[in-house]
This record gives sequence, C-alpha cells and structure tokens, in this order.
Amino acid sequence: MRIYRHRADRIPSVIVVGVFAVQLATFFLVESLWAVAGVMLALLAFSAVPGAINHNHHHTPTFMRAWMNRVYEVILFLETGVLPYAWTLHHNLGHHKHYLDPAKDPAPWQHADGRLMSRLHYDVVGALRIYPEVFRIGRAYPELLRRFKVWSLVSFAVLGLLVALDPLKALVLFVLPVPFMYLGLLDNTYMQHSDLDMHDDFTASRNTTNRLYNLISGNLGYHSAHHLKPHVHWSELPRLHAQLQARI
Repeated sequence: MRIYRHRADRIPSVIVVGVFAVQLATFFLVESLWAVAGVMLALLAFSAVPGAINHNHHHTPTFMRAWMNRVYEVILFLETGVLPYAWTLHHNLGHHKHYLDPAKDPAPWQHADGRLMSRLHYDVVGALRIYPEVFRIGRAYPELLRRFKVWSLVSFAVLGLLVALDPLKALVLFVLPVPFMYLGLLDNTYMQHSDLDMHDDFTASRNTTNRLYNLISGNLGYHSAHHLKPHVHWSELPRLHAQLQARI
C-alpha cells in the first residue's frame, strides 16, 4: 500500500511525528512546569520547520489517503497553531491568487494609500487578520469553509481534552506559543514580498539559494518558482528555479 504521494515527504513526516512525540512525552511525563516551559521554548525556536512543512503539505498533500492528511493537520495544529484548511483558504486561495493585487491579498504589505507598511505593523495586523480573512475567502468556497469548520472543531476538541487533563501544562505547551508562531509566519512573508515590483511573478518575490534557509523552509527560498507553479512539489523547486533563474 502506497502511503506517501512523494517520497521526499517521508523525512518531514518523521519530523512532525517526532515533535508531537516530544510534546506528548513532556505533557504526560514531565512534572515541573519550568521544565515544560523550557521544552516549549525549544520547540518554539524550532517551529519554523513544522511551519514550513505545514505550508508545503497544504500545497501538495503528504499522504495518499484523505483521513491521514486530516489527522496530520490536527497534529500540525498542535505544533504550529494553524487550523486545518486555514492554509488552503488564506494562503492558497487568498495570497497566491492575489499577491500581485494588494486590494485583494489577505496579507498585503501596503497600506490602502500605497505606502509601505512597517514590518511590525504587517506582522501584528496580518496575524490578527488571518481568521477573519479565512472566513471572508471561505464565503466563495462554501465546501472548503465547511471542512475548515468541521476540522477546527476536531482540533479544538483535542486541545480541549489536553486542557481538561492539565490546564497549566496545556496552556504553556500548546497555547502560549501560538501568537509568536503567527508573528513569525507573517514576518517571513513580509521578507519574501515587501516593497517589490508587483507587475509580474518574476519581480514580486525575493529569492535565496542559501542552503540553511531552504533546509529549514522546505525550499521556500525559491519563491518566484513557488508562486509561478504553486502545485509543484517543494522538492522540485530548486530544479524549477534553475530553469527560470535568468528571468528572475
């Protein structure tokens, strides 16, 4: 039985399961709240990796079976704070469709009068707007919005069970990191697009071939290629970037 759509997703899935195992072991086995906080801070420092895996998963689903992808997304919610289908609505159908048009982009880097937003303003306001934008975009995609609502309830039910078992540990390990992860998520997007020429896909993204950045981000340094062909698997972006590099 084939499990993965792409063999390259095996290592990312092991990372996600490994982070989840650390979270559960800390929650059920560690008594000291200070030690729990230490683990939370370590995982927060590492959160860009599962965050990038989550992004890539929503462009090209990891598993062959839908139920496996949904369970994976609930686990990723506990690691990144992003609910299932939120990436699909806000990012795929919002940002990717409209990032050249700040009037329609759910996370524009310009003010309404065309002025450049400060990085802090973009991060904070963009993070606060994520779920209002999910519902706004979802009105045009009622079936996806319905799935978002259903799997959000499932995700919150799992989180609620953890809170019921140990409120303080759940708060420290699963809830407190979320605002910081959202700010980091938006901050990375600001670096990728802010103050660039939005006339076409070749000028509207910053690119980097830095190996460490692409290792952490799942090749999102090849950002023009990603926007030109967002359904191309993350492992194939370096090759696509090489083909397009002269035009970027």
